[in-house]
Amino acid sequence: MSAAETPDPGAGAAVTPAAREALVVPVTAEEAPATEACPGCGAVLVVVPGLASHHAGASPSCSGLFDVTVRGLRDEAAADVQTAGVLQVATDAYEAQHLLPGRPAAAAARLCLWVARGLDPVRPPEHTGRLADAVPRTLPVPDRWTTTVADVAADLDVVDLPSLVRSWAEAVWADWSGAHEELCAAVDATQVVPK
Repeated sequence: MSAAETPDPGAGAAVTPAAREALVVPVTAEEAPATEACPGCGAVLVVVPGLASHHAGASPSCSGLFDVTVRGLRDEAAADVQTAGVLQVATDAYEAQHLLPGRPAAAAARLCLWVARGLDPVRPPEHTGRLADAVPRTLPVPDRWTTTVADVAADLDVVDLPSLVRSWAEAVWADWSGAHEELCAAVDATQVVPK
């Protein structure tokens, strides 16, 4: 390759096909890390040997990524009420995506409170614990998710976590659109929000 063909990333020079081929390092199947799709949210993540899931309905890698992503929130939640509110919304978004069959979608119903009704998760209403009894156990779970914890973790270096959690919760709530009526009816039935 001549000096004229050598790509200079700083100068914005075009990369010739020969230079592009030289930059691509083939990866064999033996070298590629093993991946798994989370049964809950569908995020495809690298398998971490020996990692156990701490969240029902989630793969170990997904559960671990969530725990690492919200670790700072957990560490500060006891001392800062705003951080505790962000942690609550993140937990509800995550749990709404990892619902086990036959279990009530209480986390998705709480998203009705935080996203659709605009309640502040800093001061959750007294009756949120009764949502599990009011939410039907046969709600159709979305087929796919717009945003997962993997998307949130990928954007942490450019967007602050509270903003990411808010958009994640809004996306999860939108994904549950087929059950909005039932979820918000459960909220109303428990008198979580005054009518």
